[in-house]
Formats: sequence, structure tokens, C-alpha cells
Amino acid sequence: MIDERLERMKRKRNCRVYFDADSFQISDCTVAPVHDIPDVIHENQEFDFYVESTYDVYLLRIIHRQDCVVSIYPAKADGIIYIIISIPISKDSIKENIQKILHALEKYGFPTLKNPKSNITFNI
Repeated sequence: MIDERLERMKRKRNCRVYFDADSFQISDCTVAPVHDIPDVIHENQEFDFYVESTYDVYLLRIIHRQDCVVSIYPAKADGIIYIIISIPISKDSIKENIQKILHALEKYGFPTLKNPKSNITFNI
């Protein structure tokens, strides 16, 4: 329990550098884009975001595709929990899409999503 809490604190401290003026709020989370979002998004183009809740920090990768699948990958030692989503996106709808994704993750424990023992995949 204490080790898990220390790991979360270390992740939050290490990821703090990514949260700057480009970050935005969605519910109780701060979302920091890693990439600039272009006006035209091509099929299979990927965009990364750090998502910080009061509990932990997660890496959210959105892949512009039509299949609407979410995969949660457990953090390895000193790693971060990856949340990879395939969903159709546009520059104008990115915040709404992230809000939809975070809402879909609630049934898996988000915003206090604990490190899963194995991969979790579901459709949205």
C-alpha cells in the first residue's frame, strides 16, 4: 500500500514538467497535450496526452481510427499506466472526445484507476 502510494507520488512528480500553459481541465483532471493537434488529422495518426487526476498520472494515447476501442496497459516498474484509444477525432472535438473517454473509464475506477494486473480492452 505504501509502496503503491510512493510510486504514484513519484510518477506525479516526474510528469509535472508536461503540465504547462497548453494544459486544460476536464472534470477534476488536468490534461496536457504532448503534440500540437493539426487542422487535418489522418487515419492512424496518434496523439499523446498526460492526464493527471488527484490520484495518479496516466498517459492517454488517442489514435484516429473508426473502431472505438479502449485498451488499458499496466505500468511496469517505474512506469506509467497507458490508456490507448482508437476513436475518430478532429481538432475541434478533441476535448469532448477526451471527456467521453474519461467518462467511459469510470467503470474501471477512473479517476482513481489502479494499476491493472493485465491488459483491459473494451469498446466504447
